[in-house]
Amino acid sequence: MKSLIPFKTLQKQLYLPICLLSIIPSTSQAEQNTIAKSSSTQAVNEQSVDTDEQHTPFADWVDESHKSLTETIHNIGEYLDESLAKDEDESDLVNRSYLRIRNRSIYSYRGKLDNEFKVYFKLDLPHVKRDWKLIIDSEPSDFDSLESKQRGITTGSKNTSGDTVGAFRLQDAHFGNWHSDFDIGIKLKLPLDPFTKVRLTRVDPISENWTSQIEQQFFYYHSKGLGSLSKLSGYYALNPEESKIFKTTTSAQYLKEDDKWELLQQFELFHRYNDKILFEYSTGVSADTGENKEITNYWVSASWNKRIYKHWLYLGVRPQLEFPREYNYHPNPGVMIELEMFFSKNRKIDRLGRYIPKPTIPESQD
Repeated sequence: MKSLIPFKTLQKQLYLPICLLSIIPSTSQAEQNTIAKSSSTQAVNEQSVDTDEQHTPFADWVDESHKSLTETIHNIGEYLDESLAKDEDESDLVNRSYLRIRNRSIYSYRGKLDNEFKVYFKLDLPHVKRDWKLIIDSEPSDFDSLESKQRGITTGSKNTSGDTVGAFRLQDAHFGNWHSDFDIGIKLKLPLDPFTKVRLTRVDPISENWTSQIEQQFFYYHSKGLGSLSKLSGYYALNPEESKIFKTTTSAQYLKEDDKWELLQQFELFHRYNDKILFEYSTGVSADTGENKEITNYWVSASWNKRIYKHWLYLGVRPQLEFPREYNYHPNPGVMIELEMFFSKNRKIDRLGRYIPKPTIPESQD
């Protein structure tokens, strides 16, 4: 059994990979020209090692730093799983714990430069019955604006100190044709802030190319009260390989502390150019039911996302044009740059994957 890594050691291990955010080199492998239709094949391809990389001392140091932290994450997950849930007569199971480090920077003409740094840690406990998972999130997004959630954008500088949450998640439970996740945990600050969340989803085929997805979330924090998010999405495959997907989303969010509904309509086009590059295009409109009952924003954006180093480092660039209410609907061009790093020994990472969800079937038919 592995020994638990001290917290100070984990801090030191984190320092080196974080330093790579501004100086990591990209690979020189030629872009692949085709995409496998099977999502499992795509995930395996993401894990393959680029054969044309130059093995310089700096590249070796980068690889060793990544490997060291990856082993630390794996050892923590394996130790806790074996300590908490494994019986002596049970065989070993694959542990898929992982760490994601993400940095977003956004600049707009009428706004300012905003920056968001987020760490997400998922601890896998494969020996725990009924798929309970331990989730550590440095910045939960439950009470973010609906537009921020749906567009995946940074809406302003945030102080994440004390906002980390820890929760146990019961995932993959079924209620008929509904799939559910249930979280119960606590926000790690004083005074402690307990919370609970439930997410229900259902996926149904409409026609040969159209698929619908219904999602309903409810969340409750002791400090902020109740919130809900309702979402109806439609997916359309533009080609047999499903490398080009059109998506339309209608969503509504209610937060008790704001006492108003936020509404959003968005249209998106995903183009998986090859195993290293993804293009995304988005346009939409948002509104709320506050005192003004007005449109809050119009936007159009395009993004270029690339796997820039092996299977664990990704870069995204998103230019966008908005017409927000806070600037009297005057045009506000801007750009967002996102850098993500993943650390996992056994989990197959496909950060660029955009797939049409599979129809939900009852648990007895899985």
